[in-house]
Amino acid sequence: MPKKRKTRRRRRRGGLGRLLRPLSVLLTAVAVVAALTMFFKVSTVEVTGSSRYQAGEVAAASGVELGDNLVLLDKYHIAQRIYTELPYVTEARINRKFPSTLVLDVTETSAVASIQGAGGYWLLNAGEKLLEVVDETGAQDYLRITGLEAVNPAVSARLDGGMDPLDLLREALGEFELEVLDTAPVEYRCYCSRERVSRALISMGKKDLTELIAEQGQAELTCQFCDQVYRFSREELETLLAEM
Repeated sequence: MPKKRKTRRRRRRGGLGRLLRPLSVLLTAVAVVAALTMFFKVSTVEVTGSSRYQAGEVAAASGVELGDNLVLLDKYHIAQRIYTELPYVTEARINRKFPSTLVLDVTETSAVASIQGAGGYWLLNAGEKLLEVVDETGAQDYLRITGLEAVNPAVSARLDGGMDPLDLLREALGEFELEVLDTAPVEYRCYCSRERVSRALISMGKKDLTELIAEQGQAELTCQFCDQVYRFSREELETLLAEM
């Protein structure tokens, strides 16, 4: 009889142990996730490989803000935003440097040719990527492509000419039948602000911002969406540096 009681106790302890193991694993996983969320916050954005754009411009184009979770950042979308907003960037690599630094490593291209189009001359790189529009003087230093014309997407011009947005949709869809379920007013709006640009400058880190003050004495950043220019004097940059 005593032997049977010991066996029952062991079985009970074994059953309890099997229940506690997955619970302890779950609690450990929760603790790890909580630690990653609480402690690994972006405090510095480091930019490498950029010569045409200032580090603050690349940081602003990334859309990353100080305080964002370093672990949960979507590196693909960050790279895509930089590539889309900064035309001279051909590749963006995003790396995490724990505990709190995000590294944006970009590869830039340069113009090699120009082609006439609506509004001026388009500059192209060796991969035929359209980079920007310049006037005839700005295109003189590049190989001129003749016999072709760059057709600039002109949706806004056609709307200004009286074409209805629904007509544009029907033209784009071709033979597909269009069914309008609802309509809503639209507007052009940019969410850039001096505060966001200031945060982008702070994200450069003390070393880069100090070098910027020493070498240039000022900063000028342009929003790639609305072309709003933000200028910072030496005194304003020194104030931002003192806040870091």
